[in-house]
Amino acid sequence: MAAKRGASTADRLARVPLFAKVSKKHLKALDQLGREINVAEGKTLVEQGSSARAFYLILEGGVEVTRDGSPVARLHQNDFFGESAMLSGGVRNASVTATSDSRFYVLSRTAFAGAVKANPELSLQLMAAMVSRQPSNLPA
Repeated sequence: MAAKRGASTADRLARVPLFAKVSKKHLKALDQLGREINVAEGKTLVEQGSSARAFYLILEGGVEVTRDGSPVARLHQNDFFGESAMLSGGVRNASVTATSDSRFYVLSRTAFAGAVKANPELSLQLMAAMVSRQPSNLPA
């Protein structure tokens, strides 16, 4: 997993619906707080039941989300995961594995908490995402 720093991460974040209402100032701060990583196909990024250490935004590629070994969703560019456990302070409710060579923007727990506290619009967007991802709303 090689770390990589994109020169235009703030610009890419601005095009993601989750971050669309976040000010340019806060996007630049997010750019400095986060990092980009490359992940090979088949790599598991988070394990169900593990403690939450990071929030992930998919910049390129895709992942499969599984719960109790069964697929529950596929996520692609501009999708994100990890927000539920980060906000609740709990454990991961699913495992996430790269389905192709992928690149992610990653925020640590501390950086994520700071971003949410500093950006009310981001907080609202995350809550809306969490509601839409309730088990009854996930694709089979």
